[in-house]
Amino acid sequence: MFALAFRDARHGLAVGGDFEPGARSPDASATSGDGGAAWKPSRRPVPEYRSGVSWLPGTRHAALAVGPTGSDLTLDGGRSWRTFDKGSYDTVDCAPDLGCWAAGKQGRIARLEPGHPPGRRSSAGG
Repeated sequence: MFALAFRDARHGLAVGGDFEPGARSPDASATSGDGGAAWKPSRRPVPEYRSGVSWLPGTRHAALAVGPTGSDLTLDGGRSWRTFDKGSYDTVDCAPDLGCWAAGKQGRIARLEPGHPPGRRSSAGG
């Protein structure tokens, strides 16, 4: 595992995997419901290495994971993930307005905007 995010004292997400480009990572995400004492692999994990994860504030089950080969969304608390973008990002953080910011190589920055479907985002280089 490479990144952790807790929405409260009990509910956590973990992402990671094999960071070799193109390497499948069948155990690259997990969930915890007991404050991290035990972890359960995702039923449908992120498909490849992910380096960042963040819960969407104000939601009980939605979160984003990002990595060098794409970004994924969960709507069920990390039990299953769906890829919505193939861009390369290293980290992600979500703000209280539900806007999530991701950053990656060469100053790449993107915002997933509230009210837009996953994959529809603005981006800029820095």
